[in-house]
Amino acid sequence: MNVPVKPTPLTPPDFTAIREAIARVPRVKLIERPTPITEAPNLAKALGGGPRVFIKRDDLTSIGLGGNKLRNLEFRLARSMAENPDTVIVGLDLQSNSARQTTAACNKLGLRTILVLEGNRPNIVQGNLLMDYLLGAEVHFAPSRGEQRRMLDDLADKVRAEGGRPHILNDNPMFDVASAIAYLETTLEVIEQLAAEGVSPTVFYMSSSGKGQAGIVLAQHLTGVKFAMHGVTATDEFHVPSRTAAIANETAQALGLDLTISEDEIVNFADFVGPGYGKPSDAGNEAVRLFARTEGVILDPIYTGKAAAGLVAHMREGRFGPDDVVVFVHTGGVPANFTWNELWLDDRRP
Repeated sequence: MNVPVKPTPLTPPDFTAIREAIARVPRVKLIERPTPITEAPNLAKALGGGPRVFIKRDDLTSIGLGGNKLRNLEFRLARSMAENPDTVIVGLDLQSNSARQTTAACNKLGLRTILVLEGNRPNIVQGNLLMDYLLGAEVHFAPSRGEQRRMLDDLADKVRAEGGRPHILNDNPMFDVASAIAYLETTLEVIEQLAAEGVSPTVFYMSSSGKGQAGIVLAQHLTGVKFAMHGVTATDEFHVPSRTAAIANETAQALGLDLTISEDEIVNFADFVGPGYGKPSDAGNEAVRLFARTEGVILDPIYTGKAAAGLVAHMREGRFGPDDVVVFVHTGGVPANFTWNELWLDDRRP
């Protein structure tokens, strides 16, 4: 009989100074930390062996079906609460993960949520939009970005006229910095969790348009732990390296850190976007199936699936060896699978 070998824990660095800097930023409590981290040996085997793979389960952030936005909302909504609002108004995409998580967070804080979503109400309400209704958001639809902005202001005026106290979250100055602080903190969690397993991270993979990645890049400089950060973008909207560096520097300043990040330091892969933002890709769909069928972990075809496609491609190329430890940050987004249900129905096995 094979007896499991108990890992020899590593002693992680002392992160007290970093946590003290984060603690100076106002926040509200929305989630339980740390979120779990689990090893994915079946996935690693399916990809030819090589490195150990761990999944940081930020899809399990407590409320509203979870996701990475709840971490940054702890800081963004703290800034909102300073204005003593009773209503949060926010404009987002039609099937936004952020809309779902913002509504859940506002519910937890006792706030009313008004969503202005870009697009038309579909004939069949599914995915994140369905969850928005279930969570009790007041939902409006805007045909264009310009009309969305007008509606945000008009709805805020309406709330004031009715005696309410609105806060337009789109105008909240903490959006980028909050995400970076959140994922600086998440990186500390991962390093400590892996240390308990007797290992240290070699590389992180995460869906990124620059905000959360900026926090992990800061952690590269601040923790004393040597690891790479591979962001995989799901959109062509931004030049991610310059955006990531700018957000990292703004965040460093907000935390009182004497640190400057150059865009030359940023590693972000833009070759997994596929047909475009918000549209599934073949490589991303394959990665979603692979995670589901090897580890029982559900990704989504819009964000995490495309990030996983980058990880899958790089592992198949043999970029990592048996001594490497790969961390995939699962940022959530599971409801998108119900919007794109035909992807998986067409793929049924006998």
